[in-house]
Amino acid sequence: MSKPVTATRENFPVALRILPAEIREDLGALYKFARHVDDVGDEWNGDRTTRLKELAEDVHRLYDGRDPELPVVAGLVPTVRRHPIPREPWLDLISANLHDQEVDHYESFGDLLDYCTLSANPVGLVVLHVFDRMTPERVELSNRVCTGLQLVEHWQDIGEDHARGRVYLPSADMRRFGVDEADLAQPHASPELRALVQYETDRALAYLNSGSVLVSTLTGWARLAISGYVNGGRAAADGLRRSGYDPLPGLAKPTARQIARRWLRETVRSPG
Repeated sequence: MSKPVTATRENFPVALRILPAEIREDLGALYKFARHVDDVGDEWNGDRTTRLKELAEDVHRLYDGRDPELPVVAGLVPTVRRHPIPREPWLDLISANLHDQEVDHYESFGDLLDYCTLSANPVGLVVLHVFDRMTPERVELSNRVCTGLQLVEHWQDIGEDHARGRVYLPSADMRRFGVDEADLAQPHASPELRALVQYETDRALAYLNSGSVLVSTLTGWARLAISGYVNGGRAAADGLRRSGYDPLPGLAKPTARQIARRWLRETVRSPG
C-alpha cells in the first residue's frame, strides 16, 4: 500500500528533529511500526498474510500484558505505557495491509475513503494520544487531515503502485476522465490522466484543508508537529502541481527542504 502517513513518512523525520526526546521516541515508535507493517505488506518475501497476522497477534500480546515477541511491537512498549492508546489503531494499520493482499482496485471514491479509515486515520489517533490532545472534535478533524495526506500520497505513487499491481484511482473516476489502466504504465501521463490527477489532488486538498483547523485548537509542540504534517501534505500537492500533474516519472515528490520551507512559511503566516 502507499505509505500511510501517509506525506507522513517524509514529515516524521522532519518533525522528530525538533521535538523533545520523549515525544521523539513515541512518534519514532509509531513511524517504525507503520513503516514495518507497510514493508511487510509490500515487500515481505514470505507469506505476507501470515506475517501480518503474526504482527496482530503480537499487538494483542502486548495489550494482554505479555511480552511482545517481535522487535517492532516491543518498541511500542514505552509509548503504550506512557499514553492511553487503545490497541485498535495498531490493528487497523495491519488490517489495511491485509486488505491490500486481497483488494487491488477501488470502484468508487467512497470505497477508497473506507480504506483510508484503516490505512491513514489510525496514525492521527495515535499522534493525538502521544500529545495528550484527544477529544472527539479533534479526532474528526485529524481523520480529515490523515485522509487528505493518504490521498495525496496515492496520487504521487500512481506509477509505483501500478507496478505492484495496485490502482488506487477510483475506477469510476478513470472512466469519467477517459483514462485506461494501461495509461498508468507509460513514462509520462496522458492529458486525460493529468486532468484526473489534478481533480483528485484538489479533492485531497479539500480534505486536508478542512481538517487543518485542528492546528488552531492546539498549542505548543502538538501545534508545531501537526502543522508540519498538514503543510507536508500541502507541499506534496505543490509537487504534483509543479510536475504538471504527471507523477509517472517519479519526480513529483517534494524534497525535505521544500517540506520544511512550506512548513515554516505557513507556521509563521497562519496557525492552520
